[in-house]
Amino acid sequence: MKQSLLSLLFFSLFFSLHAQKLDFKSQVSGTGLIYSEDNSPFWLHTNQRGRIDETTNFSGLISVSGIYNLSGNSNLEVGLGALYQDGYSDKLQLDQAYVAFSNSWLGIVAGRKQRQELYRGLSATNQNILWSLNARPLPGVRFFTRRPIFFKNNRGLGFEASYEEYLMDDERFVENTRLHHKSFHLIYKSSPKFQISAGLRHFVQWGGTHPVFGDLPSDFEAYTRVVTGKGVGEDAMDELSTEEINGLGNHLGSYEITIKTILAGYNVEIIYNHLFEDGSGSLLRNTPDGRYGVFIEDPKAAKDSWFKAVMYEFYYTKNQSKNTPTTDGTDNYFNNNLYRSGWTYENRVIGLPFITLGPDRFRIANNKLIAHHIGLTGMAFKKVPYRFLGSFRQNYGGKGSGNVDGYHIISTYFDLNLLQNVVNLNLQLGADFSEIDGPNFGAGLSISKSIL
Repeated sequence: MKQSLLSLLFFSLFFSLHAQKLDFKSQVSGTGLIYSEDNSPFWLHTNQRGRIDETTNFSGLISVSGIYNLSGNSNLEVGLGALYQDGYSDKLQLDQAYVAFSNSWLGIVAGRKQRQELYRGLSATNQNILWSLNARPLPGVRFFTRRPIFFKNNRGLGFEASYEEYLMDDERFVENTRLHHKSFHLIYKSSPKFQISAGLRHFVQWGGTHPVFGDLPSDFEAYTRVVTGKGVGEDAMDELSTEEINGLGNHLGSYEITIKTILAGYNVEIIYNHLFEDGSGSLLRNTPDGRYGVFIEDPKAAKDSWFKAVMYEFYYTKNQSKNTPTTDGTDNYFNNNLYRSGWTYENRVIGLPFITLGPDRFRIANNKLIAHHIGLTGMAFKKVPYRFLGSFRQNYGGKGSGNVDGYHIISTYFDLNLLQNVVNLNLQLGADFSEIDGPNFGAGLSISKSIL
């Protein structure tokens, strides 16, 4: 019922703006998949924006959006999308439903909006180690800077920032969990050829209705504690205090450093993310856990060039503060005792997708790993755009799993854009090679049509 009312609201606003010369576009797409095992190979269902799960054979999407120019550098955008997918259950749901305002430096989004794909779709985590494209977007409100804001002459010292509030409206252990997110990065740009950024992200799952404790703290005082990362306070129940040793809610964060430069004519970006979930991690006592990456792009590549961009990433999450555990023991990435659905949305991991759920798709089962990931894109045979992803990872299970030696998995993926004429037709090929489960092969066809 809520989604129906929300859809009606967006449709009303959409057609109202359309009558005022809205720049309109729409897209229709469908994807069919087959695979040799019960689940599709890893990259056929991973980072698919929540549109494809492990057992999906068909997914279809219809979306419309429009932009109304308010002035020379500001506009209002409205978008709506309907998604159908089979798999664990047949679902018809909103893929997007949003209103967005933007000008030269500020962006505001209200509703559910898909995030921008970065690094040409070559990264395993897109924006950062905690915030991938693996799950459907959450409904909420987002304020963010659209570009670095410098204090003087578009050079020297500047910053980027965001402030966001969401509702986790899926079926979870704690119903109606809220999510707070903010980020702040200082930026130094010495020339058009060199820029360095350093900052942090902070996520908190908080509030909601617990099946044992009932309604969890959600008043203004609780919110201020969530934002600042403080403890539960003197008035909190003893049972809750036992569960929430490190702060009110389930806190996650990351320190981030990126360097952008130009070397030999190539755009180069060096990336580092350090993740943490408690005080010991925020003090770097879980080092070297994190993401290490480099992205190289050829801005002057010929249209038919085999190579246009490459990305390499290394992920390590085995330490988990094992040498300096807190009072509740070592870390347990993306899991939480109170918020037992953990860092997931609709049974999909929100962050690094190499961290995986167990067979019940409820608790995180594997969060200790070493992974190497590479992505390539360009033009094959002078006429076929391609994207390749390859991942080699060693999984060591999770907290208390006892899996000391680990096991290896190789996951590969090819996306070939076979037609770019009346419609776009993509062939997708995926394969997994595991020491435990053996090989798994899959293929998919995706057809899409855009109308401007």
